[in-house]
Amino acid sequence: MKCGRWLCVLLLLSLAACATTGRGHGRATFPVDPQKAQAMLGRLSATASERQSLRGIASLSFDGTAGNVRSKQAIVLEAPSHLRIEVLGFLSQAVAVLVTDGENFELFRAEDRSRRNGQVYPGLLSEVAQIDLTPEEGVGLLLGAPPDPGGLLLASAAGLEDGGVRLDRVDGQGVLRQRIELDAQARLVRVEAYEQGERLLWSAEYRDFRPLGTVQFAHEIALWFPSSQTQVELDFKHVELNPTLPQGVFTLQFRGSNATPVRPGTSG
Repeated sequence: MKCGRWLCVLLLLSLAACATTGRGHGRATFPVDPQKAQAMLGRLSATASERQSLRGIASLSFDGTAGNVRSKQAIVLEAPSHLRIEVLGFLSQAVAVLVTDGENFELFRAEDRSRRNGQVYPGLLSEVAQIDLTPEEGVGLLLGAPPDPGGLLLASAAGLEDGGVRLDRVDGQGVLRQRIELDAQARLVRVEAYEQGERLLWSAEYRDFRPLGTVQFAHEIALWFPSSQTQVELDFKHVELNPTLPQGVFTLQFRGSNATPVRPGTSG
């Protein structure tokens, strides 16, 4: 690491140690040792590596300037960017199916029996699932293991009133890019992404932790997108962590000539 980058980080850590409050929610109460904070990030990264896939059914609510939507979705995903979303209608029939490997996608709509494919484009997940994220971001956030943008430096660590910790990470120019909050049990409860100028891109809040095997998994996720003033909430009604996924689940498969999509968990 270049000397200038070290000086930038040390300066930011010094400023954080002198302050009792910081940017964001204003709940920071005391500084946290940088080495301890770095160890927390390491444990968070290790936890993320243990969450490789997911299959579940979730209720989704979308509230924004574009309107209000309520839907039920079947979700299958695999890190880092494989994703299958089925929007379910009456009697749990699929009204739309999206599959993607992060670079290319296939989309089926039952209403007009249309099927299209191509390269992933900005707004794809928003169009189909009301989630304005890239496939990699969506997969990571649903797993409770947000992807590491890479190249970020820990700039400050502060204890919170509720016993949790807030960690701010910056780029090489010292600009805030990611804010992470862990609760008193070291569970990820909030993550925020920022762009140049420290403008909030999105935030994710995790609630309703329940055990899935040895993992405390958040069954409720609230996403906020300030640019569109949109709130999206997912409530998992059923979820499996690291299931064995059937071959071909991330491609659209059809049975016979009636073009009925194969649901997750079926063999096709």
